[in-house]
Amino acid sequence: MSQAQLPEDDYIIGASEREIARLGQQHAIWRERALAAWRRGGLKPGMSVLDIGCGPGHASFDLAQLVGPKGEVIAVDQSDLFLRAVEAGAKARGLSNIRTVKADLGALDLPADSVDFIWSRWVLSFLPRPADLLKRLSKSLRSGGVFVAHEYGHYETFGFHPADPVQDRFIQAVKASWRAFGGEPNIAKQLPAMCAEAGWSTEYLTPHIFTTRPGEMVWEWPVGWLKSDGIDRLVELGFLAKEDAQRFHGVVQERADDPLSILTTPLVMEVIAVQGMN
Repeated sequence: MSQAQLPEDDYIIGASEREIARLGQQHAIWRERALAAWRRGGLKPGMSVLDIGCGPGHASFDLAQLVGPKGEVIAVDQSDLFLRAVEAGAKARGLSNIRTVKADLGALDLPADSVDFIWSRWVLSFLPRPADLLKRLSKSLRSGGVFVAHEYGHYETFGFHPADPVQDRFIQAVKASWRAFGGEPNIAKQLPAMCAEAGWSTEYLTPHIFTTRPGEMVWEWPVGWLKSDGIDRLVELGFLAKEDAQRFHGVVQERADDPLSILTTPLVMEVIAVQGMN
């Protein structure tokens, strides 16, 4: 079976103005954990940071402020829409130290010894050959440089309680869609081995997961995605039956109306690795 294809400036979840807003809310919810990960990774003023799969730049803006005017953020994405959002957002914030690069990560190749710090969040799970990317990035990462990733490690923790069989079919459809386009939904479990192949030493591993209820801030992160594009996008791509999509929309609303329902988010692993000698 041949690998499915998307337009070069799109990705599985979709690139749209609505997605830009959703990603902003997502970053706001995860911002504290990202900041903590960057501190653990030793992010410092003056560093050159590579933000791969930067999307509309919500993390890039924080990184640019932290590395300061003597540092630089290289924001890489394949979507023109997202990169225009990065440029507009940087201008609105008075940030002159963000440089955007349009590139397919499958072919990204940067100058040797050009960056001090690499950030990846929910990017590697969508790539057909993430190990190849890490090997190429290893050439650009200076000796002692740091790679920090937040990537899915056990997507199956995503779900509502009380459960409904249709949510299991939805999770299977999500995983099937990623794999059809060459990705791996639980990529984080493979990262330590990939880092070793790239010449990096994994120094830190920890899981991140939320448990939330209707009306809470975190609830709106996954539920907002489900209500906007998360379910219907899978129908559009041919991975979920329309009747299952209709049923799951109903379940999502039923759980939102039930103050006793609980939602657990997909488990994300934080991986911090350090470059040895190039």
